[in-house]
Amino acid sequence: MMKGRTTNSVQSKRSIKNGRKDQKLQKRSSQKRLSEQEKHVDSDPSEAYETVDVAYLDDDVTERKEKEARECINADVWEDASNGALSAGSENESPDVVHFDDVSSREKIEHLEKRIERLEEELREVAALEISLYSVVPDHSSSSHKLHTPARRLSRIYIHACKHFTRGKRASIARNSVSGLVLVARSCGNDVSRLTFWLSNIISLRDIISQAFGKSHHTSESNGSKKGLQQLLEDWQETETFTTSLETIEQWVFSRIVESVWWQVFTPYMQSTESNSSEKQGSFSTSLWNNAFREALQRLCPVRGAGHECGCLPVLARMVMEKCISRFDVAMFNAILRESEHQIPTDPVSDPILDSKVLPIPAGELSFGSGAQLKNAIGNWSRCLTEMFGMNSEDDDDDDHVESDGKAFVLLNELSDLLMLPKDMLTESSIREEICPSITLPLIKRILCNFTPDEFCPDHVPGAVLEELNSAESNGDETLPEESFPYAASSVSYTPPSTMNVGEKVAELAGKMSRNVSMIQSRGYTSDEELEELDSPLTSIVDKSSDVTDSFTSNERYKLLRQVWV
Repeated sequence: MMKGRTTNSVQSKRSIKNGRKDQKLQKRSSQKRLSEQEKHVDSDPSEAYETVDVAYLDDDVTERKEKEARECINADVWEDASNGALSAGSENESPDVVHFDDVSSREKIEHLEKRIERLEEELREVAALEISLYSVVPDHSSSSHKLHTPARRLSRIYIHACKHFTRGKRASIARNSVSGLVLVARSCGNDVSRLTFWLSNIISLRDIISQAFGKSHHTSESNGSKKGLQQLLEDWQETETFTTSLETIEQWVFSRIVESVWWQVFTPYMQSTESNSSEKQGSFSTSLWNNAFREALQRLCPVRGAGHECGCLPVLARMVMEKCISRFDVAMFNAILRESEHQIPTDPVSDPILDSKVLPIPAGELSFGSGAQLKNAIGNWSRCLTEMFGMNSEDDDDDDHVESDGKAFVLLNELSDLLMLPKDMLTESSIREEICPSITLPLIKRILCNFTPDEFCPDHVPGAVLEELNSAESNGDETLPEESFPYAASSVSYTPPSTMNVGEKVAELAGKMSRNVSMIQSRGYTSDEELEELDSPLTSIVDKSSDVTDSFTSNERYKLLRQVWV
């Protein structure tokens, strides 16, 4: 048994050894074949493929295919992943990403361009207002061209906007110009001279615009209802809105001037005054009010008040004085018809006179002689007003060049005529209508009852005349009750001056505006400051001989203004 097992084990060991030897021989033979194949490949590649052992080729091909398969799988995975990412992004974004970026950039550029354009427009308007309004010194001057610099500059930018800009830009310039004019007028306070400076410019501006576009001025009353006026003022793209707004400012400034002159000049002269006891009341009153008229002229226009010619519209001072003289006439009339000089005044506007010495005749003294004295004072005052303001109480109705409400001193003239008229003539209603149409019938009776005979008319008023007037009153001939005394002064109304009164000044401005060369760049012309000087503000207030100089910085708003300042 042992021998048999030993023999088997020995055989098995031998077989293992023989197998190993066979494997080694096979490897050696295969290596020889491979080396021979490599040699054959160098000589003929087709033969190498024919002599290769199939078993080994199969192994190499399998490995190669597996490697190629893995590479294909990885490529498919990456392709699917990239396709999935793109498909996922296409749900929220444009498939052409580059095109989307181009559109977004283009929109941003267009938005910035529009914004820059709007800012440039605003800068240009600010520069125009700055040089037309805020940098102007409102002083009167003998040069009409220099005095009306604001009107010329504002009209220049507005006319250019109407020709070259859109309607929206035109509306913006008109609205901002009106706002600027209101602002500078408010800043004047109660300075009459500065107010008349701006009023002259506003009227000239409106007339230049009206002539340029063929628009005629119209008063606020002619606009119809307030609703219609409001609708008109809301449409700033229309030139009529601009001119109507300017006319509204004119009325407001004009009322402020009248009120300022009345309270600063006329009212103080109506208070207690010092007079020479040896001087007669009539001559004192005439001299006093001539001085008051002269002071009013100096406040309205200092240049004309000093006896020189001024560039402002002369019609303005006359219009203001007409309103003040109308109040003055009512105040004098009420004070003269008081029962006595000690009667207390009742109204600061219609009946403000405290000192009876300022009256041309004593209060309550009604006679033929006082009527003549009153007529003499009226003549002296009228001549003074004609000399200083061009007012003429006798020829106003015949002068087409004068804007006037009628003759000056209406009530005082009628009172003086009534006192000097034969009293029996007053029984005729036609005579009363011709001689004293502004004096009511009850007040006529009151005047006749207080009439005092003197050396010029020693007779009393006949009783038959009073009875006839009582009969006419009972028949309803009177138009106003007796309680209407004292008379009330009318409110300040404004009628724009005619083109004939403004045309000469405007024609001068319009003619010079028609030059091709920009006037703002005309060096040495005294009416237009250089834009470069505004870039260096200290140059106008620092002595040129000093070493102090202001650094020059170019402002873009002035460059933009030069482009359109034609």
